[in-house]
Amino acid sequence: MSTARTIQRAASTYLVHFFGGGLSQEGRYVVERYETVASGEIRPLATDKQSAGRRRRRTTLSCRAVRRLRPVPNEIIVATNVSRDAGMQLFGAAAAGIALRGKWRC
Repeated sequence: MSTARTIQRAASTYLVHFFGGGLSQEGRYVVERYETVASGEIRPLATDKQSAGRRRRRTTLSCRAVRRLRPVPNEIIVATNVSRDAGMQLFGAAAAGIALRGKWRC
């Protein structure tokens, strides 16, 4: 007789917030990435190509690419339309405070 096993998979939970008109089919979006720290501080996520003294470059993506973005648990992604004040914010589970030590927060 075999014993039953539970399948354990890592859930990729995140929170989505649309602002303005949300995502439209056309247009380009400026994507900004931030990371959260345990102390509550939010910092811009530096890329490998950036040096300390240079200004951050703007990353623009299409609407299709923005829809495919998925944040890591401690990341916040803000995608704003170039031509109008609309877009989407993605919060990872730790950044949004959805899960706290494996228990759901109410």
